[in-house]
Amino acid sequence: MKTLQCPNCGADYNPAQYKCEYCGSFIFMNSESNDKEFNIPENIIHEMSNNSSSSPGIYVYGSLLGKGEIPLRLGLANYYTSQFIGVGGKLLLTKSNLYFTSHKVFQSKKEVKINLLDITSTNQELNLFFSQHIAIYEGDHKHRFVVYGGREWIRMINEARENYSAPSGNNNNDYTAELVKLKNLLDRGIITQEEFAIKKRMILGI
Repeated sequence: MKTLQCPNCGADYNPAQYKCEYCGSFIFMNSESNDKEFNIPENIIHEMSNNSSSSPGIYVYGSLLGKGEIPLRLGLANYYTSQFIGVGGKLLLTKSNLYFTSHKVFQSKKEVKINLLDITSTNQELNLFFSQHIAIYEGDHKHRFVVYGGREWIRMINEARENYSAPSGNNNNDYTAELVKLKNLLDRGIITQEEFAIKKRMILGI
């Protein structure tokens, strides 16, 4: 199997391993041209869920996910900012968020992050302009995506919403303690500013 480079440390890794043996990052790539549902082995999910704070991060196509996030589905999508204006990119569903990131070639950068708890409803709204158009309502705001297999996307999004619960208030104290320890390591020169930023994102889940 083709060897790729880890987005965290740059070392070669085998994508079939799901994890960089040098820095411990979890890495997921979609080799399909269209759409993919992640079938991650249970032992890997367990390790990601319980030991994510001890690893540099979880990457899907080079994007760093939040603390303990598990990717569920990744596919090509167009995101429409108006009735006729859209940008192409990738749509990613995790157990806690829905992400859209545009392709960087020949168009402006566009990034969207929707927390599953903020989604009020989902619909498939086919019309003259959008094929397989799914609508994600975040309060009064409507996000429109053109994707392959819209019904399956909606089913998985709704299922993830049902299974996702907000972090308990007790975790905030744990996060504060972790941040204080992390800042201490930075001040003492044990970790770099870049390592501090990566770990901080993981702790805060952003």
